[in-house]
Amino acid sequence: MAEVVSDATLAKCPLFRGMTHPERQELAGLLDQSSHNPGDLILAEGDSIQRMWILLSGQCRVTKKSKSGTEHELSLLEPFGTFGEMSFFHPAPHSASVRAVTAVETISLSRARYDMLLRVGSFAAYKLAFNTMGGLIERLRKMDEWVAEHVQQDTSHREEWADFQSKLYTGWQF
Repeated sequence: MAEVVSDATLAKCPLFRGMTHPERQELAGLLDQSSHNPGDLILAEGDSIQRMWILLSGQCRVTKKSKSGTEHELSLLEPFGTFGEMSFFHPAPHSASVRAVTAVETISLSRARYDMLLRVGSFAAYKLAFNTMGGLIERLRKMDEWVAEHVQQDTSHREEWADFQSKLYTGWQF
């Protein structure tokens, strides 16, 4: 498979942090590159696609629908932002949608190709998982801060919050 993106570009991406040149090249050979026009839906909430995307250029909006059907913006992704990683590592429907705001270039990795790397014991696969975990942890930290601020400000939802907490941590076995 032909290289779709330069090693210098991959080296700038947080998902490839700590990888050697050969490890980045091993992954580069498995990536797909695609272009999207402004307004294109790249990833739809509720779909189940095991693929992880990296934004190379442009901007994407991440949105989630509330129970009432209203769409809410969660994030505006910039170059080297990633999406799809939760369903990539844990098969489940996507929790949000991603739409191109501007012309966008992405690279992506399918779970099937990632699994090939795991079968051969590729360090690149383990480093990619480790770096993805770091990105997800940062998102979780920001979400924790946001939730704490809102719970402190709005006392009318304390019972709802307690119910959410019990559901969030129920079933965790250590």
